[in-house]
Amino acid sequence: MPHRAFGIYVHITWHARFRQRLIRRADVDAVRAAIREAAVRWKVHVHEVAILSDHVHVIASFRPEGGVVAFIRHAKSESSRRINRVRGNVFQWARGYFVESLSRTHVRAACAYVARQHLRHPERVPQ
Repeated sequence: MPHRAFGIYVHITWHARFRQRLIRRADVDAVRAAIREAAVRWKVHVHEVAILSDHVHVIASFRPEGGVVAFIRHAKSESSRRINRVRGNVFQWARGYFVESLSRTHVRAACAYVARQHLRHPERVPQ
């Protein structure tokens, strides 16, 4: 059996259209569920998530054959579909996303950073 080892870690963010604070407390579960579903489908391991009223942070790792772009596309489209199904056609994500690679040694610090987003931006906690 061939040996395969990998450690591909990323910090991903995406924003609501025009950076509007449209994500409500009731929407957080829909966004989190869509991220979870996308992670299973695209074989992405989610280490940490922060969902704020205008943007999302995700620390994740994935296999080389995994699809980080497909994961993001799925999470964004499915979460907006779920929010709009409940609230009407009121929500859109902005086009695009930000992804930066992380060293394995920085994953713990990045997870802590994402976990503290609600403390860093209390005005952006979904209401």
